[in-house]
Amino acid sequence: MKITPIADSIHLVRFRSQEDLGKTFLRFQEHFESPHFRGRYFTIAQFRQWYTSHSPEGKKTGRFTFYQDWGGFNIPSYVLKPFYKGRFNPLTNSEEKLLQQFQKHKQPYYIIGTYGNHTKDILRHEIAHALFYTNKRYRKEALKVIHSLPRESIVQIYRFFARSKGYHHDVWLDEAHAYIMTLKDLLKEEGIDVSPLKEAHKRLNQLFKKHYRET
Repeated sequence: MKITPIADSIHLVRFRSQEDLGKTFLRFQEHFESPHFRGRYFTIAQFRQWYTSHSPEGKKTGRFTFYQDWGGFNIPSYVLKPFYKGRFNPLTNSEEKLLQQFQKHKQPYYIIGTYGNHTKDILRHEIAHALFYTNKRYRKEALKVIHSLPRESIVQIYRFFARSKGYHHDVWLDEAHAYIMTLKDLLKEEGIDVSPLKEAHKRLNQLFKKHYRET
């Protein structure tokens, strides 16, 4: 686990493997944005059972594939509070290590996680979430772009989010902006008409470059 500050109040946590990344972030991330566990306290066993029976791959294979399904994570710092307070005890070793690293950091801040030689799109996707949370001007301009889209485009994207069982509806707007900006091809693979998204894709990437200087 290597932690690097990459912008004001934004910290990148990089892991050697996708499995290490997933095992560390699972309960932090799902407490933040799971359609079933958001705001709840739960064990890893409880999540494994739910995810296996509800995720698209789990339904097909009966296997728990969370550690293979996700290559990046993002959480605002307030998500850590119930973990520090013992609401998720017993903690795993991976969870304890992450909490120790941020124990003395002054809130609010944002944490993103990736692994290995992450792809540029995954990292940009997670940084976009961080900017949406930490930068009011970025958020305001991003929302303006999303709200300018045809209603049918937003409906299609939201239906995909609902099918995926990956996100609570409270974060759909944020996810829509990040998907349109960095994962437009994936939306196309999911049967979404991306033609109306081209201008929004361009504007969101311009907005990203305006507010974040990539290294």
